Amino acid sequence: MKLKDKVAIITGGGSGIGKAIAISMAKEGADIVITDLVEERLTATERDIKAYGRDVLALKSDVSIIADIKNMVNKTMERFSKIDILVNNAGVYTPGLFLEKDEAAFDRVVAVNQKGVFFCTQLVAIEMVKRRYGKIIGICSSTARIGVPMYSDYVGTKGAMLAMTRAMAAELSPHGINVNAIACGLTPETSTFRLTNFPLEDINFMINITPMRRTGTVDDYTAIAILLASDEASFITGQTISVDGGVSMP
Repeated sequence: MKLKDKVAIITGGGSGIGKAIAISMAKEGADIVITDLVEERLTATERDIKAYGRDVLALKSDVSIIADIKNMVNKTMERFSKIDILVNNAGVYTPGLFLEKDEAAFDRVVAVNQKGVFFCTQLVAIEMVKRRYGKIIGICSSTARIGVPMYSDYVGTKGAMLAMTRAMAAELSPHGINVNAIACGLTPETSTFRLTNFPLEDINFMINITPMRRTGTVDDYTAIAILLASDEASFITGQTISVDGGVSMP
């Protein structure tokens, strides 16, 4: 097993890509901490992880609130005494024309997708530095590379993640911490996708500009997440790897 006895935190781990990564890491031998805003999702994912014989800590948490992030780190350290892996997966978006975006929607997207990633990484990295070991993975989006209409605030935060991945890697890699990201394609299985009633014309637009002519599935991202979380990727840092059916190829 590639992650035997590692401890992994996955934010937004109750559903979608986060859930798939959490379960795949449990299969590879890791103990898991998952956070989510919805307790029912946490309960279901916790049950699935336990089926693989791994310990799991499920926390209702909002990554836009610093106190919640501190609680996540403290509870993880109390339970497991270490943090080996952080997956910054929690994210939100709301479709809307750039000219019609309002401040409240913009602030929420930035608070979760940018502020949340920044401070989850900072507070977890403080613990990782003590052991000179850590793997940090951001769940980014290929929209940060290509730009798409209707998601200007979301695309902006994912572009920020792309840049922060490089900057954080520059500072943290000398401490034995790898920082990378995965730029995902359009993935209809995510809960945010379903809740925002993603327009059919937007789905068709993304499929038509994707060379593989399909959307992604949550399982498309688990193998690369396992690789980046493992010691097999010890010389990879500061990279954002596209897993998007070719939509963002140069």
